[in-house]
Amino acid sequence: MIDFDRFLNQPVASAFGQAATVRHQNGQVSEIDKFDYRQNAHSGDLGGDADVQFFDYTGEFRAGAVPVRQGDFIDVAGLTFTVDTVDPDDTGWVSVGLMKGEVRNV
Repeated sequence: MIDFDRFLNQPVASAFGQAATVRHQNGQVSEIDKFDYRQNAHSGDLGGDADVQFFDYTGEFRAGAVPVRQGDFIDVAGLTFTVDTVDPDDTGWVSVGLMKGEVRNV
């Protein structure tokens, strides 16, 4: 039997070897390699002023397991974004709303 759920929830960008660099507010730098990046997402998808969505797969169900926080910077696909919203759900995926550029007063 084909496990369609597994295919539908497979991180898209990691299949192409792309990684995102996260520059945390505390000065640390980390990389995320399991994610799906959707540049054409609408701000209404998450609320707030987010104009891009970034889906990170944590494999966890707790908000505390999310590797990014509001105000962190994410460098992906040659662009820099600021984390605006973080919305974990019960699937292990986290919807992260991003604003273009480095926004210091999020």
